[in-house]
Amino acid sequence: MTDPLPYLSGPALLAFGVYRWTVLRGTRPDSAQRHTHRFAFCLGAALLVLAPATARAVESAITLPGLPMLLGDLLRTLAVCCLGLLAARSPRRQALAAGLTLLALAVLFVSARLHHSAGELFVDTRHRPVLAGYDLLLILYPARQLTALRRALRDRSRRARPGAPRWGLRLLHAATLLGLAWTAWGLDDVRLALTTGRQSDGDDTLSMTLGLFCAALAVAGGSTAAWPRLRHWWWSYRTYRALAPLWSALHRTFPQIALPQPARRGVHFALYRRVIEIHDGLLLLRPRLPGPVRTETDTAAVIAAHIRSALSAPPRPAGSPPGRVVLAATTGTAAAAAQLAEISRSFARLPTG
Repeated sequence: MTDPLPYLSGPALLAFGVYRWTVLRGTRPDSAQRHTHRFAFCLGAALLVLAPATARAVESAITLPGLPMLLGDLLRTLAVCCLGLLAARSPRRQALAAGLTLLALAVLFVSARLHHSAGELFVDTRHRPVLAGYDLLLILYPARQLTALRRALRDRSRRARPGAPRWGLRLLHAATLLGLAWTAWGLDDVRLALTTGRQSDGDDTLSMTLGLFCAALAVAGGSTAAWPRLRHWWWSYRTYRALAPLWSALHRTFPQIALPQPARRGVHFALYRRVIEIHDGLLLLRPRLPGPVRTETDTAAVIAAHIRSALSAPPRPAGSPPGRVVLAATTGTAAAAAQLAEISRSFARLPTG
């Protein structure tokens, strides 16, 4: 399980970070969105570097024992710095603390003089305290950042309004708690460094799993600003699909309702276009309807049945008052689309023949 996990989670986090960066480029996103996608990118890269197979490949290409460990730890430190910025602390102080931590990690790594022995990383007895200091710094810096973030999130969640903002803060708070547990797992590395001089090269399965869940919670919590847009996109997509039976039947009878195909515009524009085409089809259907069909008095099933009958009926004699489908008074395309979608679902359930 150790090998596949980082190669599934790492690219997923990298893809999310790149996707959010492309979406936010050219806009003015809030700080939480910026720091979240940077956190995902750094942690995704760290998980890939620390994967055992990648670590072996890097050490084969560059004969510096422990280099993948150093690169992965530096990337994780940057990821923790991004989380710390979510606590609304001074960016300048955060950058200074992160820079000093990265420099200290590099100095301690070089001073520890790691070497391979029996396929594992070791240091000499006199360098064990240096290696323990390296591992301890990897615990203290994240613990400090996560503790400050946890306090800030706890206070904010109490003041947040119900809904996505509060849920986002709660998810981020859960991520900090899991991150503290993930950080505490590094105490075993300190023990090994002091007692045996051995250093684990890469993450074990438990550490990788904790990191993955921590990242998932942080990404979900930091992306709550996008939740309303995602819900609207999903509603638009489902409504667009729901309109298909009614639109297809009207289009077969009146092919002229199809508007010119525009350049690729997305599901929201497609839904708006389909609502217009259905309205045009219902207008052309007026001479075949027996009378006005109203959503205020008739159910969606009754209206769908009238439309089905009219589609197969010839036009009424000249001089007959045309019928029409009268939708309830609504404001906006979304409400009209919702009404038509309900009628279309009922239309799809009618027997054919």
